[in-house]
Amino acid sequence: MADAEAETHNAGGGELLVWPWTGILATTTDDDDATADAASTLAFHAHQHFAGVPTTALQEATAGDGHHHHFLVLHFGKSWAGLRDAMSLPGRFPGAGRREWRRRRSSREGATSGAVYGWPAGEDDLRGGDGVVVGRFLREAGGAARSAEDVERDEGRQEMEPIYAKLHQLEKQLEQRQALEATIRQMNMNLQARGRLGNEDHEHIYSIMVCLRTIVDEEKEMLADSCAEIMKRLRTNSDELEEYRQELIKGVENMTITASTTIGIKRMGELDERPFHLACKRRHRDDDPGGKAAMLISYWQEELKNPSWHPFKIIQVDGEDKGVVDEDDPKLRQLCKDYGDSVCNAVKAAMAELNEYNPHGRYAMNELWNFREGRKATTTEVVKYISDQLKTNSSQSDN
Repeated sequence: MADAEAETHNAGGGELLVWPWTGILATTTDDDDATADAASTLAFHAHQHFAGVPTTALQEATAGDGHHHHFLVLHFGKSWAGLRDAMSLPGRFPGAGRREWRRRRSSREGATSGAVYGWPAGEDDLRGGDGVVVGRFLREAGGAARSAEDVERDEGRQEMEPIYAKLHQLEKQLEQRQALEATIRQMNMNLQARGRLGNEDHEHIYSIMVCLRTIVDEEKEMLADSCAEIMKRLRTNSDELEEYRQELIKGVENMTITASTTIGIKRMGELDERPFHLACKRRHRDDDPGGKAAMLISYWQEELKNPSWHPFKIIQVDGEDKGVVDEDDPKLRQLCKDYGDSVCNAVKAAMAELNEYNPHGRYAMNELWNFREGRKATTTEVVKYISDQLKTNSSQSDN
């Protein structure tokens, strides 16, 4: 079904939005003297929701019905935080998005004077579907219709291009070195066959050795520089990705998690309480099983935070050391004996998550999670999910 807030395209599974990420606020006046008031109203809403975001005010020529259409373009930039802000517009202007703006503009009474509408700029805006002046401005500003997935792929490719160029240079240097080594091996064979060296042979070998040493030294220096640059880029990319994920976590945190939820927040290192309640119902059926379960859960939550308890052992996995929960830990064995495997496995799972996500702090951390597949959600999955949820909510509000 066509979405209320933007054109949906199934190109790479993502919606086409204007990039750099852009938002549009719009209002209508029916008085020639109300232009200043309209601009002030749009600026107020922009500051209220997105303080500090650069804006551009636009006005469309008087329509045939005598109304003046005013727009404020919000420039959110190229970051994932900017995408999150753009996609938050339908939630900030429920029932007052692109579809409602378009419907009222085309109706007999026209758009409600003074009402403010807001939506993320999409491909249709770029073409001028909701205002020729807006479309022309977006095109002249270099806007392009792109999906979040395409932007993510391109940024990764741009980051890796200089690294690939340096690796290509190293390959050429290695080829030269191998050719020189082959020449020296051939000369050694010739020398052994002739039994003695002439002056020209001495000079030739010496010049080759000097050249080879120079190449080897340059090669080592280039390799060290390339490795340092690669590590720097990887650290930068990792930091930026973590920043993006934290922004996305903020966008997902307030969404309700149900049995049918696909993408949401999972508390890594937090106990699954269900096995505790089931075990206590069996063990303490007639002796306040709910209270016993609450006490047991509270006790093990504190144990998980206890830095002196370290139920791990080191094993080799693919040639690397990896810390795993020690099945023979006395506390875990006693828990398993008293309350069964399900309760013990819940504690081990929480402990393993803490060891992976927060081994030093030993407290639960938020993580974006794909509940359908039981794994960490990718950035692209989360962006698409938030977009779909905002569109669904907006459609329901408009209806």
